[in-house]
Amino acid sequence: MKMKFFHIGDLHFGKMFFNLSLTETDQTYWTERFLEAVDDYQPDAVVIAGDVYDRKIPSPEAMQLFDRLITGLAERGKYVFVIPGNHDSAIRLSHVSSLLKTHHIYIAGNVSREMQHITLGNVTFWLMPYIFPKAVSDAAVLDRDDITSYEEAARALIEAQSIDTSQCNILVAHQNVLAAGTAPEHSESETIIGGLGEIDFSVFDPFDYVALGHIHNAQKIGRETVRYAGCPMYYDFSEINRNKDLTLVTVRSKSDIQVEKVEIKLRHQLLQLTGTLEELIDKGLHMQDKDNYYIQCVLCDKSRPPHIMERLREVFGDNLVNVKIFREENNPSFRMAETVNPSDHEAKQELDEQFLQFYQSLEHEVIDSEQEELIRRIMEQQERRSGEYYPDDKYVPESDSQELIDFLLNGKDSKEDAV
Repeated sequence: MKMKFFHIGDLHFGKMFFNLSLTETDQTYWTERFLEAVDDYQPDAVVIAGDVYDRKIPSPEAMQLFDRLITGLAERGKYVFVIPGNHDSAIRLSHVSSLLKTHHIYIAGNVSREMQHITLGNVTFWLMPYIFPKAVSDAAVLDRDDITSYEEAARALIEAQSIDTSQCNILVAHQNVLAAGTAPEHSESETIIGGLGEIDFSVFDPFDYVALGHIHNAQKIGRETVRYAGCPMYYDFSEINRNKDLTLVTVRSKSDIQVEKVEIKLRHQLLQLTGTLEELIDKGLHMQDKDNYYIQCVLCDKSRPPHIMERLREVFGDNLVNVKIFREENNPSFRMAETVNPSDHEAKQELDEQFLQFYQSLEHEVIDSEQEELIRRIMEQQERRSGEYYPDDKYVPESDSQELIDFLLNGKDSKEDAV
């Protein structure tokens, strides 16, 4: 038995990086380099562990790019195993999955009692879409009312499968996995809410390798063969010192699974420059390779200079994606970060109004009055916890908090997109 596969995930096709669309630039460039790596290393399969898209309703350009990726893999005769992540719509992602199976491309849809699994030789790939308790406890899946946590949901679903542990079993999953209470190292580009959805890695003991998505930093969790692939390129400046290598897995037997990193060239690296406005302009004028970077400038002027964005853009052009100002407050040794947007507009809105506008831009639909009231109540509760006082002191039950979380992650109709 010998099998090789690339483990990738969190592609987030269609993602915006500050005000830049990455779809037709960095993400297209990465896709071409990845197909070249497939030619060079000749894996038997490619595993995509969720979050193919950045939005449940992806842009046409993002869909075309995913089509380009899986068509390229099909033309090369590779098996492809894909699951939806929390950013994906399971229904949209898998809408022609029956046809794609004829080309050895397997895309999981909504969670079901029997996980889709495909056996190649002595290796079986199990596809577990992103799950949450309500979806697993549903009558159409396990029909149980005692599942209240993500860990219980994952454990119950796995226990319901008929897994031949004498063979090699690979699980593809998209969850927030911990090792004995120790959380993975996160990136600020993730949408992880506190300790939401935590699952201990021991739940996956029946599997010989677990190909995880959801966390954007590549890392092992608990054992060498439970791994996050990480996102394929830089989606936040918190990832600036992270390598974005590919994960190549070689299976020789149940007890002999090797993981190696394969370098892949990116269209842009990240660069953060710090100094006064004049110092930053001088650095920019002497840079010969600006086009190879997305640049964040951190200003340390004691007072805010005028026309910051205009002057920096004259030097760095469109490669300047963000500017931060560190301004001194009452204590000269204390500095507070302030982000300057491209229009230099500093008007502020109430937090709840910002959230409503954000959701509407994200999902292209309007929140109804009942959901809007729920959001406001929970925000009030959080402010009370931080020391604010509300005369009516309304209490938001824990179930309401969970309802909001499910709403944020799974949209207005959790049954339609239950993944």
